[in-house]
Amino acid sequence: MSRKRRSTDKLQEAVEFFTKATGPIKVRGNVELKLSLDLLTEKSKTVGLNTEHIEDLIDVAASAQQAETISSKLIRVLIPSTYVPVGAVVKAISHMCTNKPSSAIQSLILRWILLVYDYIDDKEKIHKLYGLIFYFLENQVLMPHVCHLLFLLTRKEDIKMFRVRHLLNLQTRIGPQPYLTGLLSIYKLYFPNLVSVCLPRTKRIFFPMRDHQWSSTIKKVQEFNQSGQVEHSLSVSGINTTERSYIQGTQSVHIGKKRKLDPVPVIHSNASKEIVDPRDDITKLLEFRRIPYVQIGDFQQLLDKVDRIEFPSQIGAVLRCPVLQHLMSYSGDKVTTCRFSYWIQATLSDEILDHSTNTEDIQRNEKFLDQLIRFMDFIQEGVPVVEQFLSRFLHTWNGFDYRPQVFRLITHCRLQSFNKLNDTILEPLRKLFFCSSVYFKCQTILCLTELLRNMAACEWPRYLEMYIENVEDTEMDDSRPQYFTGLFLEEKDNFKPVTAVEDLIQYTSRLCTLALQIEQSHCLLQHCILDFFDLVSTLRQKYDFPCSLFPSLNVFVRPFFSDNGMGITRVCTIITNYKKSFTLMKEKSETPKFPVEEDQISLRLCNKIIVDISNALWRGAAFMSLKEDQAFFNFDPAHYDQSPNRDVFSMYMHQGMLGYAWMFLKETQPAENKGHPKGIKAVKDVFLNFLEREYMNGIPEFIRSFIRRSQRKSLKENEKPLP
Repeated sequence: MSRKRRSTDKLQEAVEFFTKATGPIKVRGNVELKLSLDLLTEKSKTVGLNTEHIEDLIDVAASAQQAETISSKLIRVLIPSTYVPVGAVVKAISHMCTNKPSSAIQSLILRWILLVYDYIDDKEKIHKLYGLIFYFLENQVLMPHVCHLLFLLTRKEDIKMFRVRHLLNLQTRIGPQPYLTGLLSIYKLYFPNLVSVCLPRTKRIFFPMRDHQWSSTIKKVQEFNQSGQVEHSLSVSGINTTERSYIQGTQSVHIGKKRKLDPVPVIHSNASKEIVDPRDDITKLLEFRRIPYVQIGDFQQLLDKVDRIEFPSQIGAVLRCPVLQHLMSYSGDKVTTCRFSYWIQATLSDEILDHSTNTEDIQRNEKFLDQLIRFMDFIQEGVPVVEQFLSRFLHTWNGFDYRPQVFRLITHCRLQSFNKLNDTILEPLRKLFFCSSVYFKCQTILCLTELLRNMAACEWPRYLEMYIENVEDTEMDDSRPQYFTGLFLEEKDNFKPVTAVEDLIQYTSRLCTLALQIEQSHCLLQHCILDFFDLVSTLRQKYDFPCSLFPSLNVFVRPFFSDNGMGITRVCTIITNYKKSFTLMKEKSETPKFPVEEDQISLRLCNKIIVDISNALWRGAAFMSLKEDQAFFNFDPAHYDQSPNRDVFSMYMHQGMLGYAWMFLKETQPAENKGHPKGIKAVKDVFLNFLEREYMNGIPEFIRSFIRRSQRKSLKENEKPLP
């Protein structure tokens, strides 16, 4: 205790050295100054400074009484141990209004406010200075930081016509800078009629992180003091005891003494306070008064006041709270979703793109990405800014960090033109695909499978709904931007969705053909590839997607001639599914539900495969008819030294089916004379039943779909005994 007390006394002495100085402090050769700054730096980077010290030191640094070098160092040591008192921020802004600090010091003060913004105890008092902060836009050095701070503080009541006009004049004078565009975007979000400027279609990062090392130090100190910080944030937010216990109960799982600081914030305050206009009807105000989410104590209150609940200012907490996710999807409030998109974009950039990662950071970011993935699974929709993050991240990705999360994020990409998807997602994956292990190849194929499933099951109905709405309005202005229907609005590119999906299938088909050659028909790779084409063959039946594109023959050749039964039976299943898809397409072709150009599906190619598989598996006559248009057996066995037998690829003699044939003989024949697999030819129907029992359903289903035999003949063959 005595050592801790001495350390506290030394820290107090170091602070008093600056606060009690009566004049400018000598810089050169001042040992006491150096020792005081070193002590403050050490303490701030380990445990942080308490609220009193922060308020005292910011008063000294912003007053311009000391040299600029001293002031800048004092500002950099203002790392809070728990939270930042709002009085310190108000003092700093007040000193800036005197114009005594230099532009460099004022810029540093604003950067500090932005870094500790989430730890300020009462943002309402800062918001009262909105108009004052707005006038700092005249200083071009401070303008990027002022725009960022105003972006965080802006509420609906802050948007006035004179402010919009001033921002537009600034943009005209200095050009469309990202920070001005970002501030105008939040203005346009609240009042589209006031902001006539066209914003960029792709939301780029308006306010990039500038002080990564400083921000990292603040986070590490907050990690060290995490348990005390959350308790204090609940106490200073004005929440009563009952509400505090409710919030602590719902968040107790996430709070630990040594838990690393989570990028997803904790809910502890309301978003804003209502501004009451005296001209409004008092009854209307009482009826529609907004209720902060933190004041909802139970589920019944949630149901009763669902239309009046206000989202918290910590919008990222939506990832942590399932109730907020339901509220966001129910309300469909575009302002809330835009705030959420901006937060996601900034967090992904700060935590992953622009941050050097170590093992602890990767584990924390993996948890954050998992929460984001669960959110997208819940809303069954991708977040557009996540696609923009992937387009940047994949070009420098090593294929190892965050691999499960990256593949899951890719599966939620929206329906878009193939050229755009290829440039942003597929091309970076292709480069890693051919220089990685077979397991990475399998994960990539499974990722593309889920991407295709998402496009057919979720994105296609959304696109169809948007198309029908636009067709009904025949006089729609073509110059007006079109949007997908969904929680997150995204402008629609001019492309054909069915063509985009077909291009994706063809691309994957070529990728799979090369992968099978490189990995010598690896069994696991075959299974993943056949999963993809099993989905392709059932798109029309399962999701009513108007596509029955038949892949390259090479995709089926290697699995059919492999040495395991899995490939054979799955090829048979896929061909059977294609037959059902073609039949369904023929039935619906007279009354199409959606006016798209039907693909020229090659039924002839499918028929060639059906004939070859039937001849090989059932008839035992793989080389009976030598025609140029055969799919599998388009060669003359006479050209080889050892001509294969006709039944070498039958379902009981195929190298991949010999194990099942041996099991069948072992069950049905005496132990002393099990016979030869050729004997199964006489009881093929019984063998089909055996294959069904062994979950090899593809072959029996194929035979019964394409081989027509009378019931009497089948019964007679079943009565024949095994030789």
